[in-house]
Amino acid sequence: MKAAFVNDPGATDALVYGDFPEPQIGAEDLLVRVKATSLNRRDVFAREGSHGVKPPLPYVPGLEVAGEVVRVGERVSDFKIGAAVLGRSRGGGYAELARVPAADAYLKPEWMSFEEAACILVPFSSAWHMLICRAALQPGEDLLVMAAGSGIGSAAIQVGKLAGARVITTASTEEKLAKAKALGADDGINYRDIPAFSKKVLELTGGEGVHVLFEHIGAPVWQECYASLRQGGRFVNSGVTAGHRVELHLGQLWTRELTLMGTAMKPQEDMPKIMKLVHAGKLRGVVSQVFPLAEAAQAHAAMERNEFFGKIVLVP
Repeated sequence: MKAAFVNDPGATDALVYGDFPEPQIGAEDLLVRVKATSLNRRDVFAREGSHGVKPPLPYVPGLEVAGEVVRVGERVSDFKIGAAVLGRSRGGGYAELARVPAADAYLKPEWMSFEEAACILVPFSSAWHMLICRAALQPGEDLLVMAAGSGIGSAAIQVGKLAGARVITTASTEEKLAKAKALGADDGINYRDIPAFSKKVLELTGGEGVHVLFEHIGAPVWQECYASLRQGGRFVNSGVTAGHRVELHLGQLWTRELTLMGTAMKPQEDMPKIMKLVHAGKLRGVVSQVFPLAEAAQAHAAMERNEFFGKIVLVP
């Protein structure tokens, strides 16, 4: 089969497009003919061998796929050959074929494109677990979503609005903020124009700050995020794409009664609930750009330049 893979960690040109062995499936797996796969920051880290992500080589990136089932494991009864699914891949989604455990696969809505379906699992399972399961976001609360243009940011805006929150978000351009408002965001802050964005957050919240802060960037925004929380506010984090070491003012932590939470996604726990909302059209994948699989290196370059809103997608 054709795939985009990494033999040696490095820059975007470390992604090689060519022939790669087909994945072998187990008794509880599906073999999926990939129609679309989307990029995640972890793919970049795996390609670079950075942020502690150092998979065995050669390595096919790609955490999530959408496609058609071409083979089922002997202990799989919930899926049939030909079923259109989305799921979390094992062994990499940047390929014509991917191994997907049946426990991590979900039927695609008939009306949804494969490109959009490839943009569901990682961003929504992350955003849902952060906001609903960990931060316990409540109707009427103020929520600040960092980086609206990211896949997880665009998902968090939707989850936040579905939960009944007022959503404030940040982005690097007015164009991205306009797209965020089209998704439901109530207010937007251009952090290029206003680096000290906490002042704008306080202005928008009557000097109080937000109840919940949704963060996945790390060190460069830490101080402003911390300053954006109200008394008793909850800070929930799921990533450190731009740096992981920060200074924590413990005195403010206890006197302001703040809660700091770290979380990872738990798709098998949360995706059944999420998929009901997806099938109902209440949560939608956000497709930014579509590249041929052979141009995976160019797609990674676009991600590194932050030239996207939502998710970048590859199609074999």
